Amino acid sequence: MDLTLIFVAAVILDSLVLRFIPQEKRVSRFVSMSLFFAIETILIVALIGSPLAPVVRPHDLAREFWLQILACCWWALAAREVIALLGLLTKLRKTAAGNKLLFDVIAASIYVCSALAMIGFVFGWPLQGLLATSGIIAIVLGLALQSTLSDLFSGISLSIEKPYQLGDEVLLDGAIEGEVVQINWRSTHLRNGSNDIVIVPNSAIAKMRIQNHSVGSRRYSGSLNVTIDSRNEFDFSVKLLTQVAMICPAILERPPCSVAATEIKGDRVTYQLSFSVGSFAAAGDARSQLIAQIYKRARPASGQGSRLDSLAGLEKFIESPIWFFQTTDALDHLKFFDPLSQAEKAGLNAKMVRHHFEPGDQLLNQGDKNDTFHFIFLGVIQVTHQVPDGRVLNVEKLGPGDTYGELSVLTGHPSPGNFRAATSGLLLEFKAEHLKPILEGRPELAESLSLYVTQMQEFLTKFERSATPEAVIETHDLLWRIRNFFRFGLEDDMDNGGRQGVAHEDVGSHRTPPQIGRAG
Repeated sequence: MDLTLIFVAAVILDSLVLRFIPQEKRVSRFVSMSLFFAIETILIVALIGSPLAPVVRPHDLAREFWLQILACCWWALAAREVIALLGLLTKLRKTAAGNKLLFDVIAASIYVCSALAMIGFVFGWPLQGLLATSGIIAIVLGLALQSTLSDLFSGISLSIEKPYQLGDEVLLDGAIEGEVVQINWRSTHLRNGSNDIVIVPNSAIAKMRIQNHSVGSRRYSGSLNVTIDSRNEFDFSVKLLTQVAMICPAILERPPCSVAATEIKGDRVTYQLSFSVGSFAAAGDARSQLIAQIYKRARPASGQGSRLDSLAGLEKFIESPIWFFQTTDALDHLKFFDPLSQAEKAGLNAKMVRHHFEPGDQLLNQGDKNDTFHFIFLGVIQVTHQVPDGRVLNVEKLGPGDTYGELSVLTGHPSPGNFRAATSGLLLEFKAEHLKPILEGRPELAESLSLYVTQMQEFLTKFERSATPEAVIETHDLLWRIRNFFRFGLEDDMDNGGRQGVAHEDVGSHRTPPQIGRAG
């Protein structure tokens, strides 16, 4: 049988076998290629002798051409074998991903050398003239593709130096930041916080200062600039901003955040709040949480008495420095007291109690009766909950602008958790006994407040979801509790024929309001 046909059959079988071996199994593919290459080498030596000698058959030009094609095929297979060996070595050393660009360049160079070997060894053509001509062509192409070649060699340099790898989170000069998702011949692709792909040429990156957040401690540093009215005291502003950062879940506790004044201009001072998060993607969430928490204590300085419920109010907030309202203005900025008139708010303000606390103070115990509405003017409070099996759960931290005690004030519900001071601060307190005269005079407020309290159920759910089924308290149930707690308006809520109280679930107990009615 003609050996040339056996050689062709071996090449075809080689290709077919590789198609059935997955790309991930590099060792198996390399072993298969090596076995077939050994067979193909034996066959080509038997056909033409040494592959390094030109193939010449002057008396049979057709066979000479056929053998030259087979010899060229062998050189291509040899190049493939060398590249496969290099790929296997880099894979075993776990450097294939980082050196992909360099590996591609080396592979291309091997194929070019293989092509030159075909010209010189198989056909016996002189290479000097070809190399001289190719040099001139290379100069012309180099000038025409100067930018592309600059990106290519910069990519090779970056691949060797490896200042970053796939999956790293980097910050480049010019505020370009994101996660490295692809490194190719010409550019590096980054995914930024908006989930957009930013393509940066390798030649530009090679000239930039690169900050890799994934090297060393896997932390990402972020910052937020806040412009505050200069009438707010410096120490007060710094303390409040620091405490706001302490209660944001996305911000790491270590290293602690820092606040520094960076600019003063007339009626405003700009502070930079610096913080650390666990990943680049969390930086945007951290800024959103900071802004949301600051909003609870801030109003535009140009409209200190106004809430931000309109587009005009929002524009004022954006254009002017913010103002941290004082204790006497707190009621105007609390949604809980929105249904009250200005006169009623003024009466409550006169009875407001200021409660200063220090770190470690126990402000409220789980299960205690609480008849006070608390507004955190300044400070951080850790909320915990002890479940029946004795475990203590850290529920959340409350900070400036947060409130607690609304549900207890309106319904008499015991405290669902322990409230312990994490820093020094100031509470503004309003007693239930001071709300009672207002609600007695305006019973319709009870219904408005019950709608507000239904939104507080998420808070209770946080306490109990790890230990008991979620409590379900409906609006009409809360309305009954409010009226029952304050002992007013109950008889007006019943039909002429009498009405059953609605059964409901408390957290940890089951109680049914008594039947209350009026004779027909």
